[in-house]
Amino acid sequence: MNAHHDNAPLYRRFAELLHRIMGLDAASLGHSAIERAVDQRAAAWYADGHAEATLTDYWEATQGSPAMLQALIETVVVPETWFYRDADAFKALARLAHERLAGRGTALPLRILSLPCSTGEEPYTIAMTLLDAGIEAAQLRIDAMDISDRSLAIAQRAVYGRNSFRGNAFAFRDAHFTRTEDGWRLAPRIVEAVRFSRANLMQFDASAPGIYDFVFCRNVLIYFDRDAQQKALHALNSVLAENGTLFVGPAETGLLMRYGMQSAKIPLAFAFHRRAPDEAQLSRWHSMPLATAAMPVTTPSSTLAPVPFAWPVRVARTPFNSVTQFAPRGSMAPPMHGTSIPVSPAHGPLSPPPNPAPINAARDALQAARALADAGRLAQAESAITAYLAHHAPHADAFYLLGVLADANGDANLARGHYRKALYLDPQHAEALAHLATLLELEGDRDGARLLMQRASRAQGAQRG
Repeated sequence: MNAHHDNAPLYRRFAELLHRIMGLDAASLGHSAIERAVDQRAAAWYADGHAEATLTDYWEATQGSPAMLQALIETVVVPETWFYRDADAFKALARLAHERLAGRGTALPLRILSLPCSTGEEPYTIAMTLLDAGIEAAQLRIDAMDISDRSLAIAQRAVYGRNSFRGNAFAFRDAHFTRTEDGWRLAPRIVEAVRFSRANLMQFDASAPGIYDFVFCRNVLIYFDRDAQQKALHALNSVLAENGTLFVGPAETGLLMRYGMQSAKIPLAFAFHRRAPDEAQLSRWHSMPLATAAMPVTTPSSTLAPVPFAWPVRVARTPFNSVTQFAPRGSMAPPMHGTSIPVSPAHGPLSPPPNPAPINAARDALQAARALADAGRLAQAESAITAYLAHHAPHADAFYLLGVLADANGDANLARGHYRKALYLDPQHAEALAHLATLLELEGDRDGARLLMQRASRAQGAQRG
């Protein structure tokens, strides 16, 4: 019997400790990732004057040392975020912020919370968005909190490498950053608009500094078990102002609906309003299937390093961007989602390249439809997409957006049909897979939802290359 097997009960105790402290569900991350993190920290401790120690000794030492426990947490938490991730949430924030200020005047500042804030890209994006929208810094209070001291230190330094800038829309970088030898340094005006502090979501409701108009808590709830999810949502709900808005990750919308929060009906923003759940809803919470988005993710790289915990790349949407190609009716086949495929010179094109004019017109039509959706004009957005499909080849992104619109209108059956059409056209469409998985889970089809989320994770990994 090997030493690793002998230590299995200790690894379970570490997993239980992390669950108790930070809400982490070991099954969502993968037990092997927890074990690797424990082994890494134990090895560092052995090398620091404890060469004869065992894993049991490391466990006992961790119980009496907050610093050692924090070091283990730092090893488990792997930041993975970037500026303007899921950009529609920030477009919605700008519009809602102006509406909120118009409704109450400027006597009180808007209060915005980013938790977990990771290495700062999200709260700084919030600051850039609102300042660029014409809101004065004095009208804002942006609090950014995280459990990781290392991530907070990076955030406060405010110098970022290329991994923090993704896609190809970098006007904000030109406006707010200066290139240095170490990377891109954020302008002091933006840095000074954000206040960073350490906080643990599992203990947040007892120490929260007030009530917030807007809360960003994205891509972390899916890594909690049911009890931790309910505890976190209770904490977030308790600090959200009346008619305030909570922004979550794409795969977390089902959790919010199950908890009783009300969709803001802003397509692609994944935003919800506060609504206190009644006793019947809380009872249903415990009787419904656990979020399948919290299943372990297996990727080719998962054996080399721990899968990111708090800020994973789950569903990085790219529909209707400038890279996506929209083929006119009569072309060979719809292209892959968000991908421009070069033709190999060795074989040459299979058919003459399409006229760029209709391609651009089709792209512009879908972008116009998306703008209508962003503005909350759902019926007009749906009409625009329907008109697009009447004159162009079917495209997965078009049906995906129709599904999102149907979801926003509460029509699950119609949404399901649109997501399935998107997947017929592009079986690797990660966003459609994730949204359809959420619908299946809410209907009780846990096995089907789990399979779809696994496919979404693989598709997202392929998109990252």
